[in-house]
Amino acid sequence: MPCWAHSLVVTHLLCLTVLAMGALSARGDTGINDQIVSQSFQLRAEIVPGCLLGAGGSDATSFGNISFGQVSTLPSNLDAASTPDNGSIVLQCSPGTAVTLSLNAGLNTGSVAGGRYLARGAERLRYQLYQDAARSIIWGDGSNGGTRMSINFPVGGATQTYTVYARLFSASPLPSAGIYTDTVTVTVSY
Repeated sequence: MPCWAHSLVVTHLLCLTVLAMGALSARGDTGINDQIVSQSFQLRAEIVPGCLLGAGGSDATSFGNISFGQVSTLPSNLDAASTPDNGSIVLQCSPGTAVTLSLNAGLNTGSVAGGRYLARGAERLRYQLYQDAARSIIWGDGSNGGTRMSINFPVGGATQTYTVYARLFSASPLPSAGIYTDTVTVTVSY
């Protein structure tokens, strides 16, 4: 039965109290006797082994070219060494990552044990790529007559540059004049 239907004064006070309490709960918390409830959450980041080819923010599409220059005679071996953007292998890896650097045989031979070849049509110039300045460790992939380079990427994670040492072997007679090329693929495993 609604409050206005009662005739007693007490009933009217009770009805006013009930109506007032309903109005308070509809307005929300008054701030009196509030309780604070807290809960925490975690933040997390996981560093996983990984490498980026090159010094930029994304993988480089090429490490550039190693050039032996122009020659008109080749009576003795001609040595060259890579530099950044000219054949050097540039890496950014997670610190402490075990990395293997492999070089394939190039486009003109299957085994590097006897040398790699620059080609112009069917003509060839023999060359080789090495891991060291003494040119004693042939750089390959472990199955093509050369050795892979195994490294632990240093703590600090700065960009690292690995020099490729090249040797163009003497040739007599020289093949015909023109530009001789090869393309070698670098594989980074981690």
